[in-house]
Amino acid sequence: MRDNGRGTLRALAVLRALNVENDTTVLRLSAMTGISRQALYRILETLATEGYVVRHAESGRYRLTSLVRALSEGFKDEQWIGEIAAPELEKLQRKVVWPTEMAICQNFTMQLILSTRRHSPFVIDYGNVGAVLPILRTALGIAYLAHCPRPERDLILRFYREQGPSFDGDLARNRTRIARILSAPRTRGFATRHRNVFSGIAYPDIFDTNATIAVPVLVGNEAVASIGVTYIAAAMTTADALERYLRPLKATARMISRLATEKRRK
Repeated sequence: MRDNGRGTLRALAVLRALNVENDTTVLRLSAMTGISRQALYRILETLATEGYVVRHAESGRYRLTSLVRALSEGFKDEQWIGEIAAPELEKLQRKVVWPTEMAICQNFTMQLILSTRRHSPFVIDYGNVGAVLPILRTALGIAYLAHCPRPERDLILRFYREQGPSFDGDLARNRTRIARILSAPRTRGFATRHRNVFSGIAYPDIFDTNATIAVPVLVGNEAVASIGVTYIAAAMTTADALERYLRPLKATARMISRLATEKRRK
């Protein structure tokens, strides 16, 4: 028992060291933690197997993955990403008129952290800031899930597969369907939802009067959030919405990504 506790403390020490000096060598980690290189290799191998660190094949350096941040309740750091995104979403809303929004993934759900509904002349629904949305059955959720790190995606899907009978659990267990749902957004860079129908199934817990197109916000090629435009479904088809709004939506996502990347480097 004492050995297990010591091993856990050592693994935490390695994670803390990498948090201070990411993308570093075993020699440097040994100097920072006081752990022998032989022991470090074992710890790093375990962390890599679980998806928390990756090793650069050429340099041999180790760095943390985004999965480590998921260990913290504040992983998405909504304060800084929200502060960066708010003015950009407001600019987008003035262009498209319809409400724009941002969601982050927390506690295996998508949580709405920004919305411009109060500025839009169109009253669509009451999905205000703080609303919790399904990951697997919303455009915001699928846009995020299709572009988040593979270990995080696997963790989310495994979580839902282990749930009892439910809309999300049933969908996650249908591996063929969920793979198909994620495939198109991964290649096209966006996800859509029209009314309450998702992947050919109508869900009673989703608004049936609106529709959304959404794209991921990437930092270092990994999704940290997603943003979307929500409109009245009867007003236009998905094809029309994509023609009108996809380009400015993607441009806004790129701007937020650039600003977020710059802030992380400071």
